[in-house]
Amino acid sequence: MLAPVSLDRDDKVLDIGIGPGRWIMDLTTSVDSSVPMVAVDIEPRLFPASPPENIEFWIESVTKLPSDWTDAFSLVYQWLLILALQVPQWPQATKEIFRVLRPGGWVQFAESTPWHEGKYPGKLSMEKLAAMYRRIAEARNLYVDCTYDIPKMLEETGFVDIQNESRMQLLGKRAGEISIEKAKNHVGVLRGIKTPVLEAGGYGYATSEAEDAIADALGKEWDKTPGSDEDFIITWARKPLA
Repeated sequence: MLAPVSLDRDDKVLDIGIGPGRWIMDLTTSVDSSVPMVAVDIEPRLFPASPPENIEFWIESVTKLPSDWTDAFSLVYQWLLILALQVPQWPQATKEIFRVLRPGGWVQFAESTPWHEGKYPGKLSMEKLAAMYRRIAEARNLYVDCTYDIPKMLEETGFVDIQNESRMQLLGKRAGEISIEKAKNHVGVLRGIKTPVLEAGGYGYATSEAEDAIADALGKEWDKTPGSDEDFIITWARKPLA
């Protein structure tokens, strides 16, 4: 957590796009158990089975949060929606976050930088992934360059004290267990976009088996190739007191 927030029982936390809830579950270990928390996602399938009692789970979208949440939260955290929101949905999301934050409250975004074509010499699988990633983003109007534009969107929404920090993350076995898990997550993303890729004509990869082969090769490439990494940008900002 980089936003300068100190939480107590009078505060409330909102986690957006939680997936399996790793971030908010980790947060519960570092703050008092009396701090109420809300976790939302449009897909409840990955919600943790036995969460702490101070976390509520809701099926909601950041583009239209409940109307009675206005000025309800001291901290809002959103992460890894780079492949979830279309271009016009991002300003909707920042406006909704602004609405549900209390005056003086903080928002923190955590997003990976996009994969760019032509930036991975000697890494054939990564080049193929970057090409597919770009084609599916264009076809679905996804804002895959959102990471770079989040500060501007926050300013236009009315946030102040906007700051960000970039952190490089290594991928694969060469960098330890955490990096192995990150690589597995990215391979999972590739497998997850397999259906829309094939429905759109395959972008040169005509079968499910062909894309599975790319996913397998990508994991091995990250394990063996030095310089397999990804830039992760954390951005935080404050809602003015008035």
